[in-house]
Amino acid sequence: MPVEVQIISTIFGIVGGVGVLALVFWFKLQKKELEMRRQPNPELGPVVDALRDDLDDTRAQLADMQERLDFTERLLTARRASPEDRSG
Repeated sequence: MPVEVQIISTIFGIVGGVGVLALVFWFKLQKKELEMRRQPNPELGPVVDALRDDLDDTRAQLADMQERLDFTERLLTARRASPEDRSG
């Protein structure tokens, strides 16, 4: 086998090996990133719980305000209808 062919084969082998190693390294990084996304950060647990509690409180306040608004609308509607009923 000529020396040139051996050199070219060696170069292709090295380049191919480096390419395969780079792909393996990239796949490992992707796997690690995917695992990190799936596993929640334990430090964020209390923060998320506090945010959920705040959201529940906000929803309760909103429901209370909606009830008060509905009551006020019914009261105003009843007062507007009342004088018409008296005059008729």
